[in-house]
Amino acid sequence: MPGPRVFTVEEVTALIPKLEKLFERTDTVRGRLKTLTIRINALEMIWGSKVQEESNPDHGEFQHHLAEMKSNQEEFERYTKAVAKLGGQVKSTEPPLVDFYGVRDGRLIFWCWTRGETLVNHWHHLDQGFAERQPI
Repeated sequence: MPGPRVFTVEEVTALIPKLEKLFERTDTVRGRLKTLTIRINALEMIWGSKVQEESNPDHGEFQHHLAEMKSNQEEFERYTKAVAKLGGQVKSTEPPLVDFYGVRDGRLIFWCWTRGETLVNHWHHLDQGFAERQPI
């Protein structure tokens, strides 16, 4: 079984526009999820567990919000999986932070990108994270 794909800095930099688009989409879905969570929580605060009963006047609305929540969660996962298909490891979605395998001085490392960066300018060792990233 082959190992992970190893990228050059230039290859990761070329992926930044795609990453930005994918994370713009996750932002939209995250907004919908927050709204749905507020609506679901409000119905649960009003009715408690009785909102689960079919005879409850808000049961249909509650079920609709739950179905929408599931659909939006699946959509969110599709976008993060799309980043993985590009070869990146999503370390955070808020704010977006993605690592890509690379090689520096003969060692396997992560090229580190976060939203707003137009170039890949940082790296870190595999056992480190964002806080330990270093300029290229």
